[in-house]
Amino acid sequence: MGRWQDVLKVMTEDKTRTLSRVIVADRQVIVCQGIGSLVDQMEEVALGPFATDLKTLRRLLGQESGPVIVILGVRLADADLATSLKALHKDFPHVLVVVVAEESEFAFIRAAIKSGANSVCMMGQILESLPRILGKLVVGHSLVPTDILRRLTNDTSDALSRREHEILGLLVDGLTNFQISARLGLSENTVKYYLKAIYQKLGVNSRGGAIAKYVAGTY
Repeated sequence: MGRWQDVLKVMTEDKTRTLSRVIVADRQVIVCQGIGSLVDQMEEVALGPFATDLKTLRRLLGQESGPVIVILGVRLADADLATSLKALHKDFPHVLVVVVAEESEFAFIRAAIKSGANSVCMMGQILESLPRILGKLVVGHSLVPTDILRRLTNDTSDALSRREHEILGLLVDGLTNFQISARLGLSENTVKYYLKAIYQKLGVNSRGGAIAKYVAGTY
């Protein structure tokens, strides 16, 4: 009886090793836990550890030897979405990335697709969309939900550039011009130039107006 138990244990371990491991990365631990609980219910993948910053995420990925899927929030504690995607594509090109964003953060979805994310998912539809997305990625197919494709196709707004998008996100986080310049390695005058362009594209004339557009998802 003990021999059969050993055989079953080995078979289970082999199956686990062949499954794609899913690492959830977001600056908020509670978000990682919520998404992780959903992933943990899926038989097609195996839930891996969580990461709240890019440094930890890179360390965790360096320890993985099999197929990996990263579910990535729009911000980590030490990096914005663009920086995270660039680092993943450069250092871990084999890793598949699913970007998850709130409805009010649709510009991040647009930027993620342009940056080569394998799939995207709106947080409000995560219960039904994420299992389907992960199932497709496991068998080698990228998937962008039709509702997101429709919004992208119908989007005729003057979209923010990737850098403008980064700065808007930091603006919403309450950073000053000096803090934004330090975070992105830009001069304060360059930050002011970008802010002016952002205000013009959003049709506002103040930080408060830009933040309101961001919160309402109308940018």
